[in-house]
Amino acid sequence: MRTPEDAPTDPDALARYATVASVDLAAARCTVMLDDDVESPPLPWAAPRMGETRVWLPPSLGEQVLVICPAGEIGAGIVVGAVPSDANPAPIDEPVALIRFKDGAVISYDPDASELLIQLPSGGTTVLASDGGVDIVGDVNVTGKITASDDVLAGSISLKNHKHTGVAAGTAQSGAPVP
Repeated sequence: MRTPEDAPTDPDALARYATVASVDLAAARCTVMLDDDVESPPLPWAAPRMGETRVWLPPSLGEQVLVICPAGEIGAGIVVGAVPSDANPAPIDEPVALIRFKDGAVISYDPDASELLIQLPSGGTTVLASDGGVDIVGDVNVTGKITASDDVLAGSISLKNHKHTGVAAGTAQSGAPVP
């Protein structure tokens, strides 16, 4: 394998295809193998956002990427994006925004159907944490059990503390709960 120092500088090779060879998450750098059997030094990868809002999507080993090399200098390169390949084909062939994770989890949005889908593999869990509460506007359908650590209110009727009127002993039914 040749090193970047052995590789000729090519001012015409400003953009090059490469394959991710290593990833250093702490440094936010990766090395890539270029088509002429040259491994780059650690290069930064472009991120969708890295200001007040940050999107962290590091590359993965074996991913085909595009590297921009100012003046053809590999050492000054930046990995700017991934390219579908035989080893890593496009995850879907529909006009849907989609993120598919290595365990099979999917987050997608279909603007034609106005549908947001979050799908986890078997055994996956979901945590929505907010110390300010969570509001759901619209109907909610649940298949399975609902567990509450505190009271449940329907309108102003407490499931935990509501009273019934017209209670009679035996097989009679009580009246409706009193709010």
